[in-house]
Amino acid sequence: MLSFSLKTFTLGAGLAVAASLGVATGAFAETEITFYHYQSGGNYEAFRAILDDFEAQNEGIEVKDIFAQSQQITAEVQAALAAGRPVDVATVIGKNIVYFLNNTDAVDLVEASKGDTGWLDGYLPNFLDLGRVDDAVYAIPHAYGTPMLYYNRAIFAEAGLDPETPPTTWAEFLAAGKTITEKTGKPGGAHLHASMGDYGTMVMVTNAGATYLNADGTKAEFDSPEGIAALQNWQDMAKNGMMPIATDRDWSGAFMGGQMGMYITSSAALRSAVDASEGKFELGIANYPLFSDAPRRVNNSGAALMLYSKDAEKQAASMALLRFISQKEIANRWSRASGYMPVVQDPLSDPAMQEYVASFPYLEPVITQMSQTVPTNVWPAKGTLEAQTVIRAMLDELWAAKRPASEIVPEAVAKVNDALAVNR
Repeated sequence: MLSFSLKTFTLGAGLAVAASLGVATGAFAETEITFYHYQSGGNYEAFRAILDDFEAQNEGIEVKDIFAQSQQITAEVQAALAAGRPVDVATVIGKNIVYFLNNTDAVDLVEASKGDTGWLDGYLPNFLDLGRVDDAVYAIPHAYGTPMLYYNRAIFAEAGLDPETPPTTWAEFLAAGKTITEKTGKPGGAHLHASMGDYGTMVMVTNAGATYLNADGTKAEFDSPEGIAALQNWQDMAKNGMMPIATDRDWSGAFMGGQMGMYITSSAALRSAVDASEGKFELGIANYPLFSDAPRRVNNSGAALMLYSKDAEKQAASMALLRFISQKEIANRWSRASGYMPVVQDPLSDPAMQEYVASFPYLEPVITQMSQTVPTNVWPAKGTLEAQTVIRAMLDELWAAKRPASEIVPEAVAKVNDALAVNR
């Protein structure tokens, strides 16, 4: 079984990277910038180490990081901005970017670049588009994930399935899950729902070729035949016995504990899955299952960074930090340490990333899926909570299996659109 010990750059290595790339290092007047984030545990250590390296290269800049749980980060940033407390760089959940654009005074990164926008070109365009409005860019990708299929190779073998050939389609996923449950008595598999059921629903219908929300997020459109068929899979997972009715936390605990055959969740869980499986079971990871003949299209999860500094000196310092974070070597370093998806173009042109993937091949399917990952749908300024509550209730009714998806989904979409009508 593969094992991996995390190797982070030393300060000297970080400085060498900057020097080799010609990134400006120098002295600023004493300037403190405030960075809101939701990184914790090992991810925080990696995050803080990058900030420390930045400070070492930019004398006079101090980065004060302020932590909030991912579920509270949106409210915390909003409250700080409303109260006039310092917010220079903020972590913003991807699906909330439009809300922040409409309700906060974010800074256009193109304008703040003062004509030197080459640093933005290093990001994958499909990731950068989430923060783009016409010629302006208000958010850059930072902590993005893509949904992957994790599986327990020992449970596959116990159920008579080939651990070398994990499911590649939804039909195969459902069949494998049913077999695992029947042959082993363990839950066959589950698909995350995440945050009011919104993200999981979005991924399932998008991958089937349906449209979750229209371009401006003001109308749900997943009551198409493709969307209904995708969500019938959600019901079928419960009906065939493979997926117990539970929470993401319960499913994650069962899988990490070696008691569930498969779990579809974010690539951001990769490091945790590898660590949890060490000495317990052999982990497998594969790409998100295809739906019939539709090409793979899965939405990213996670968060972007937005700039709020208005003071000229703080804005210059914050821009220096964002440019630092955007470097391929630094962005890849963050990906390796955190488990988040690489967000820059051609990550394997970085020798350190090549070495990492060679020693940690679990990441290969994640990198393969980068080009098949599309921006998460964003909700509008009003009616979002009501709409997401409807979606959560829709998933519960699908689980109950008293009516088929063909009856449940159109009714739910109509209610979602009633809630969103205030935006149209």
